[in-house]
Amino acid sequence: MKYRLVVTDLDGTLLDNEKRVSSANIEAIKRLREAGIMFTIATGRGERAAGPFIKLLGIDMPAVLFNGGEIYDPSRGPVYTSYLEKDVFHLVIDHFRNSEMGIVTFHHDRIFIADLKPSHDLYLKREKVEVERLKDPEEVDEVNKILLVGDVPLAKKMMAELEKKAGIRINHVQSDRFYLEVIPDGVSKAEGLRKLCDILGIDRQSVVAIGDNMNDLSMIEFAGLGVAVENAEEEIKRAAGLIVPANTENGVAYLIKKIIEGDIT
Repeated sequence: MKYRLVVTDLDGTLLDNEKRVSSANIEAIKRLREAGIMFTIATGRGERAAGPFIKLLGIDMPAVLFNGGEIYDPSRGPVYTSYLEKDVFHLVIDHFRNSEMGIVTFHHDRIFIADLKPSHDLYLKREKVEVERLKDPEEVDEVNKILLVGDVPLAKKMMAELEKKAGIRINHVQSDRFYLEVIPDGVSKAEGLRKLCDILGIDRQSVVAIGDNMNDLSMIEFAGLGVAVENAEEEIKRAAGLIVPANTENGVAYLIKKIIEGDIT
């Protein structure tokens, strides 16, 4: 069998629209492992938000978190971590603090919010994670990423203005209709997956990667087989070598079945 590892995004891919993993997907992942093929996740989520799914899926190998900014081993903790450059962190915070965008910052398994805004309610309602309140977002300046929540077109426009003003490129990626993520320079899911392949001692051509949003594009292009769910962004579909049913229709289970049965070689 050509493929040795299947890597899936969580939100919009493995998870349905209610942020649940279907029994069909859970059973398929079990069968995949029984067939001798490894399985893990690559997500923009950090340790706290990804942890329940790592446990639910019984993942016992490293996972790619923070859009490639961390390789996390469930038994040992982070084995690789990249932090946002401090000058970029302060530039972004200062530029967005008085906007309508909600600012959420992350440090490993801790999530921070200051200056609670209506847009934060969207994040808290959707993610259902415990957060820590700060008086000022710059109280913690060693972070894995900044999440900007709300009007993403506005956030992209403001980011372009900041880049022009500062004369630098700031690494950012859209991970959801309402989320724009600011991550360390050079970080991407592709680079995270590259590091994971090095750890596992496998070739990129032996990897299947599946996703739906723009933060998945790099790993879909990197993997031996890049796969998009039907609900994916059009650019993701164009980059993928295969399109499977939507996240609400057990697209991951469909893909796994095809791999196990030898329909995908």
